[in-house]
Amino acid sequence: MNVIAAASETLPQRLGSMRLVVNQEALDASEIPLVKIKKVIKEVLGQLPALTTIAVVEVVTGNCLAHLSRRRGFNPVALATHHAETVRQQQQALAMLATRGERLEDILIPLRKQLHLIRLAKNGQWFVFLAVKAQDTSLALAREILKSIIA
Repeated sequence: MNVIAAASETLPQRLGSMRLVVNQEALDASEIPLVKIKKVIKEVLGQLPALTTIAVVEVVTGNCLAHLSRRRGFNPVALATHHAETVRQQQQALAMLATRGERLEDILIPLRKQLHLIRLAKNGQWFVFLAVKAQDTSLALAREILKSIIA
């Protein structure tokens, strides 16, 4: 998986030197436009400036289409693959329940110092993975922000 930095694209100044990293090869094979990915990431960053990592991931392939992270040594690409598998497993489990009108919306992975939140798009084809410090972010607020941004 060849991950490259988007051409000198910097984020808003208050976020420092974080750069959006785009997997152009995966993006070219995806049906999700880069414009939409950038918009989602920018809106989430605008409302949750204390986040540590954000990634947009395709469910079927597990490809991380774009990400940025404040944590050195943190590999959102590898984590995206695992989270995509978790999403697929949960979707299969829900399908077995045969509950009408129900769909997987989000998954919370609480850690001691972090909250990892996965929010699926309504079409179920992609999701946003968000990591925040547990002490700095309200889970309810993070969920509502992702829900309002991701269509």
